[in-house]
Amino acid sequence: MTVEPVADTIVDELGRLWAEHDLDELTSDAVKYLTAGSATDWGMPTTVESPIPPISLGGGIPDPDTLPRAELLAAMDRALDVPDDSPLRYGGGIGYEPLRGALAERYTRDRHVPVTADHFLLTNGSAGAIDLVCSAFLSPGDTVISEAPTFSGTLRTFRGRQAEILSVGMDDDGLNVDELERMLADLESQGKRAKLIYTISNFHNPAGGSMSLERRHKLLRIAAQHGALIVDDDAYGEFFYTDDPPTTLSELANVQGVITVSTFSKIIATGLRVGWVHAEPAVIERVMRMRFEMGNSPLLHHMIYNFMADGQLDEHIKHMRKVYSDKLDALTSSLHEYCEPYLSFRKPEGGFFLWAELQNGLTARDVQREAILQGVTMPVGHAFFPDRQDPGEHLRMAFSWVALDDIPEAARRLAVACERVANGAS
Repeated sequence: MTVEPVADTIVDELGRLWAEHDLDELTSDAVKYLTAGSATDWGMPTTVESPIPPISLGGGIPDPDTLPRAELLAAMDRALDVPDDSPLRYGGGIGYEPLRGALAERYTRDRHVPVTADHFLLTNGSAGAIDLVCSAFLSPGDTVISEAPTFSGTLRTFRGRQAEILSVGMDDDGLNVDELERMLADLESQGKRAKLIYTISNFHNPAGGSMSLERRHKLLRIAAQHGALIVDDDAYGEFFYTDDPPTTLSELANVQGVITVSTFSKIIATGLRVGWVHAEPAVIERVMRMRFEMGNSPLLHHMIYNFMADGQLDEHIKHMRKVYSDKLDALTSSLHEYCEPYLSFRKPEGGFFLWAELQNGLTARDVQREAILQGVTMPVGHAFFPDRQDPGEHLRMAFSWVALDDIPEAARRLAVACERVANGAS
């Protein structure tokens, strides 16, 4: 069969016709509401390039040299070695039940609250989980309360839902619950309510710390009194570098009023794009109503289940805790050695991030710009605030992806950048 080329006259006519229309007249209000940019805008200057191969302290992603490639390949072989086509056909919106059951077993074991597969919905990473939760519980104009600072990608999701974002400050113990309580009461006095309270209670991105047990109890009580659901973004909770992990919000609440989102992206590999929503079945059912894309990959669900089934996931996580703990030790000791006059920080007890505050009048934008020229990159603090106003001058350093041997050199380069800015270079 010969396909005739489209006549130039038709193409020209279509071009003239479409030139008469405004694409913005077709786009949704949400598209108009959002500005261009990526989901994780780090505020990196576009006019500055490193003259040498840069060391990145930017992305919170797993160590590339320790990805379980062979184990995942073997798990994929087992997933496909079945007599039917179940791994290769649509799997439904809620996700592969054995994988949801395996998650339920882990949560029951680790959080000491008996849950079942019905408490889980599999998603396109934790970002997809948050988006689905927003779809189910937010309408344009609804109010969300978020910590400040917080993960910039989630802020973009809230904006895409045209929500009003209010922010509550943080300290070393986590979200300021007294400020939260006043804000909720003020909203109610205006005839409003906050539907969602977004927190990263374990090993915060970007702030690094974890919410204290006392704050967790207060948060749960305040949210329940005001009828606001807590969305706990627990992407990093498995990576604790102490003897015991923090007690989770879902455990303390027996799951009531808490929606936990998490992902295999951080604990295995970001390319998997498989995460989950964990909540009471009534919440899961409502989130499911807003799923229209037939779910994500059953093949990946089967593979991950096979990877989990014989304890490989537990072994991998245990190994990675040691890898990341060593990297964190290297980063903190190197910062103390090279950068102590220029910044201060509190060493986190887990996660992928260290949040540093610049000292002696140094500004984050100037240090970031000079650091790029010295060959080290990282985001500045303002990118993690809803109003893009950092009340301090912060840098976020991710230590998970960078090679262990490169960490001291990254700190040395950062110190050179700080010294040059202090001496008027930027």
